[in-house]
Amino acid sequence: MPTDREQNFLKLVRANDVRLRRICRVYGHDAEGRKDLYQEILLQLWRSLPSFSGASSVETWLYRVALNTALTYSRSRSMRREETLDQEYGDAGPPAIAVDAMEGRPDSAERLERLHAAIHRLGSVDKMLVTMYLDERSYREMADIIGISESHVGVKLHRIRKTLAAWLTEETV
Repeated sequence: MPTDREQNFLKLVRANDVRLRRICRVYGHDAEGRKDLYQEILLQLWRSLPSFSGASSVETWLYRVALNTALTYSRSRSMRREETLDQEYGDAGPPAIAVDAMEGRPDSAERLERLHAAIHRLGSVDKMLVTMYLDERSYREMADIIGISESHVGVKLHRIRKTLAAWLTEETV
């Protein structure tokens, strides 16, 4: 029989599953990485649950834990990947990969994949903002979670949109 803590945790995870998977999609570099990150986020949420004091909303707390876990995971994964590439290729680095330009208009799945690839190029704070923007969080919530002003959230999102648009335009040319 699950305890109250377990039932509350399961309810929290079910209610926020889409949000958590969106964070994993932004920070995980491949399907396996997204699965690993999802598990790590769940573990950190479980560990952090007893320390939740109610000073912020449950959603704000969940975002903080999930995004901080994603950042830590992403950094550690990047360092491991660099070490592996150095071991495999030495100073020459990995071989260049030529990709043929797509002909015609890409379908929505391809456009979504290109968007996620562009989002992966962003810095960590910008990825956080995009994730919350896609989750339709208010500027106030974003500011509270990241610790910046609402106006700074607006400025950063405007710059991020311009950057993403430029990158996506480059890819179609």
